[in-house]
Amino acid sequence: MNDIKLFEDLPLVSITKAQLDKISERLPELFRAKSIIGHSTSQASYTLQTLNMLDDSNMSRMKQCLSNIEHKYQAVQEAYYKIQENRVKIIEWHKTDNEMSRVKIRKTEAQISSQYQSMENALRIVGMFQAMYEQIRIANKIPKDWNETDYEKQEIANMIRKSFRLGIQDISAYGRVSKASVEYWEQLGIHPQLAESYVRKYLLEMQKLIDNNKEITVEKMYAFLDYMAITFKDSFNFVLNRIGLKEIGSEDFRI
Repeated sequence: MNDIKLFEDLPLVSITKAQLDKISERLPELFRAKSIIGHSTSQASYTLQTLNMLDDSNMSRMKQCLSNIEHKYQAVQEAYYKIQENRVKIIEWHKTDNEMSRVKIRKTEAQISSQYQSMENALRIVGMFQAMYEQIRIANKIPKDWNETDYEKQEIANMIRKSFRLGIQDISAYGRVSKASVEYWEQLGIHPQLAESYVRKYLLEMQKLIDNNKEITVEKMYAFLDYMAITFKDSFNFVLNRIGLKEIGSEDFRI
């Protein structure tokens, strides 16, 4: 809806009719471009930042996809019901047929147009995350009927990778590990000083490669994180023993 006509009967002083016409001519491009990239986050950002940095296991990335699907689908539902409410309002205002009701109708019709656009953008994001979910599942041979037990089995390795990534970030940025890293390692049953020594050794090895003009890629960091997940895969048992638990959570109450 071209809302520029709303200003034609107003006593505008600092803007001319020619300027208004130029703005009006350019409005269609706003609506076209917003329909393409109107969402707040790019697909590249969702893929390379949201899924890659928040989690370090494939099922956890799938969980992140589900979380985003739920969030965006709620936005779709909210927009849908808002449109329905506005349509009912317009029907009621048509019955009164006075100047105020006509203004309300024009305003609400403009809102409906914007709400449709928001709903379509949210649906596109839902579809994108559904596609990524399936790609991750198929690429990693995860069955369609995976369950909570499957998810819990990979969660320790996920947490270990995340803890060591945090350690790399700490030492790279500040030259020392943070309290958060120390706490994270202890929660996983990993001695913080031992964990820090692994991180420092890894960073020293990478620096030597750089100093010798050797090309390194982020895959070396992935390999290090995977190695840490294997090295400390059973360390959480130290924590369970100290707490007095036989297992993580309860298998009796898993789906």
